[in-house]
Amino acid sequence: MAEKVSDVFTGGLLESLMHFELAVRTLTSSGVRGERRSRRKGSSIEYADHRAYVHGDDLRRLDWHALARLDAMLIRLYAAEETLPLEVILDTSASMEFGEPNKYLTAARIGCCLTQIALLHGTPALWRLAHEKALEPVRLSGRADLPRILRVLDEMAPEGQSGLAETLRRSALQGPRRRSLAVLTDGYDRDELRPALRACRAAGAEVYLVLVLSPEETQPDLRGEFTFVDAESGVESNLTLDGRSVRRYAELLAAFRQDWAEFARSSGIALLEFSSAQPIDASLFRELASGGLIT
Repeated sequence: MAEKVSDVFTGGLLESLMHFELAVRTLTSSGVRGERRSRRKGSSIEYADHRAYVHGDDLRRLDWHALARLDAMLIRLYAAEETLPLEVILDTSASMEFGEPNKYLTAARIGCCLTQIALLHGTPALWRLAHEKALEPVRLSGRADLPRILRVLDEMAPEGQSGLAETLRRSALQGPRRRSLAVLTDGYDRDELRPALRACRAAGAEVYLVLVLSPEETQPDLRGEFTFVDAESGVESNLTLDGRSVRRYAELLAAFRQDWAEFARSSGIALLEFSSAQPIDASLFRELASGGLIT
């Protein structure tokens, strides 16, 4: 039976996620209350605005007067209780199916850990699945909403060419303007991704680029004559893997990593890298904390 994204989200893991919170670096007016309070001046009872009720909202914040007058369920917002929303963009192209376990599974699980941490602290989350075809984003807001995105991810199969750059451009245009943006990918479409990532940064997002590579990619142990098929384009290449070619590959991999590191530094983007063999446990949480995503 094929492994699913949801398989690791047992009671033990869900309980451990309760000990963390997102490390929000920028304060914003998101219009949603969170337990992580803003340092902006203002009283917690300073009225700011309304927004429409969504499943999972605290009914104690419902404006009953508006319901009586307008027959509309509206949530009251307060200026000193605003928080930075989380957006997760996941690469679902065919290259993400490579590895054991594959890159898609690990990337999706990392995104779900961040999502559950956000939801537990009242921070809304939005998921965009980067696919060849434009897919509707999944919005989550309640503390028990994680299974909604897990069901979607369990049914998704990485396939086709990458739609990540286009998904990033839509994110930059559609907002919200200020948000924490976690982008999970293997980073192979560098030329297309860079301007799209910069657009998200320019639009006000705090961008965390999470690269997930498989052990087969970072520590190849194959030797001999092989025909490789590009998972996205279908192009075949005949290669001889010997000591010399593997050393050359290692040089190219180092350049790939350095290239992304320099781009991230120059663009104000946080860069993290994980193996697809990364267990979803305390070691992952330490790395996410050192990368500035959680505390």
